[in-house]
Amino acid sequence: MLLLLGALPSTQAAVPVNAVLVRAPGEQAPYLLGAWHAGRWRPGDAALAREVGAGRYVRHTPTGPVRQVEVAAPASLGPPCEETYLAQLRPGTAARTFEVYTSAATPSRPVTALPLTNSMYRGVVREYLIRRGVRAPDVHLTALLRADLDGDGTQEVIVEASRFRERSRAFPPPTGQPGDYSVLLLRHVSGGRAVTTVLGAYVAPPTPWTPDSAGPMPLASIYRLAGLVDVNGDGRLELITFGAYHEGDAFAAQEWTPAGGLKVRLETGCGV
Repeated sequence: MLLLLGALPSTQAAVPVNAVLVRAPGEQAPYLLGAWHAGRWRPGDAALAREVGAGRYVRHTPTGPVRQVEVAAPASLGPPCEETYLAQLRPGTAARTFEVYTSAATPSRPVTALPLTNSMYRGVVREYLIRRGVRAPDVHLTALLRADLDGDGTQEVIVEASRFRERSRAFPPPTGQPGDYSVLLLRHVSGGRAVTTVLGAYVAPPTPWTPDSAGPMPLASIYRLAGLVDVNGDGRLELITFGAYHEGDAFAAQEWTPAGGLKVRLETGCGV
């Protein structure tokens, strides 16, 4: 069901706002990421939270079926993230995977999960890490998804890989050890050759950081794909990405085209 704004003159139809919520595995309530409304992107701020209210949303997972859920009106997360809004689900349960919720139905397109044993994409990650200074990468693919992102008939592949000696749920340790990494890559074909676009990357320094080190502590980060959804109905899938460090996390909705590259449209999160 579409969520509509306040009453308009009878000669003018109400314009639907497609609000977007996102949540990470293990979380009870999703963040209000923002919305597509009247031809523009809107941030998930207090004004949007008041407008969308409670209602029925469509749940999207990276490769699973869609279904409808009831969502309460978004409310501020409170200090230290007063400008971040959460919307409780009815009934509330912890997420098992990344989930994206839209208040309006969105165009669908097939997304295929490829085997994590795929040697070609393991090689892509290995080559990238070697270029970043990792001598003998221990490659762990965590997600491998194929879809036609821009609707041109050519398939793109999202490659997700990470390795941390220490890790708690969705968050990395405060700082990584040599050989630790998290990368989120986009593989596409341009001019007949495969091109790698970096959606997010962290590679631990080769020398371990200690409290006695001269420089500041290099924070470890993790990057993951949360979903692929055509929020604005333009025939291209937005990349919903997740990033986290040990005291905070964030989501973003990004548009991608081979010619224009990546453009961040919506962002939200909480951290200290």
